[in-house]
Amino acid sequence: MKEYIGVLDSGVGGLSVLSELVMTMPKGKFLYFGDTKNMPYGTKTPEQIYSYTKKILQFFVEKNVKNVVFACNTTSAVAYDRLNREFSGVLKIFPLIQTVAKSAAENLNDNDVLAVFATRATVNSHKYETEIKRYFPAINVDEIDCTGFVEIVENRLYQDKEAFDLIKSKIDLALSAGAKRVVLGCTHYPYLLDMFKSVDCNIEYFNPAGCLAKIVKLQANLDSSFYENDGKIEFFVSKNPEEFRKSASAFFDIQGTINLID
Repeated sequence: MKEYIGVLDSGVGGLSVLSELVMTMPKGKFLYFGDTKNMPYGTKTPEQIYSYTKKILQFFVEKNVKNVVFACNTTSAVAYDRLNREFSGVLKIFPLIQTVAKSAAENLNDNDVLAVFATRATVNSHKYETEIKRYFPAINVDEIDCTGFVEIVENRLYQDKEAFDLIKSKIDLALSAGAKRVVLGCTHYPYLLDMFKSVDCNIEYFNPAGCLAKIVKLQANLDSSFYENDGKIEFFVSKNPEEFRKSASAFFDIQGTINLID
């Protein structure tokens, strides 16, 4: 059985990470699971997120996955520590926040403000602030609840006035806090960059996906079978595979079948 890297998210957001992984390891093989039945994770309780993610990890184990990328900030924030203990020795897990926190604040000065756009669950966990301050204790981290952004992406509301107004309100919060940089603290948010820049093109936006992909390539425990067959991606969702394909189409060319797994 060939080896794969598993990539999980609540929907299409994690495709922004998958894209970077494929560019970094073009001959690798990946399994992507979008938990569309339970999205968005950002409004769920930590116990719900843990339960959803554990089920996906069990599925990955059955598929001979040895390395898993949490292409979901919310899961990394509220479920990683517990799941990492439970799957220790079985899976090597790369949580998004913990893996990229140092890079997110590099080249900022003491007392600079770093804003984090994130889901409510991620904001409430304060995981970005905790992890960033491990490396840069003098950086001021302003975590901003951006509930509603995921739905803009999943429902393709890019021309919607209410969606634009919501985005502008969050950027105004970052500007009023004096943010020098904004971390896109949800993997759906890179798909909103054009909308962000239409409000203010002077803010620096940090997309963690590229950084994460490079670290995964360096640190994953991969055998030679991972690079056989010149690359392969299998897609799984828990609900509405064709709606998933539509939402993904602007960002990722999904070839072949999207498998439905309840």
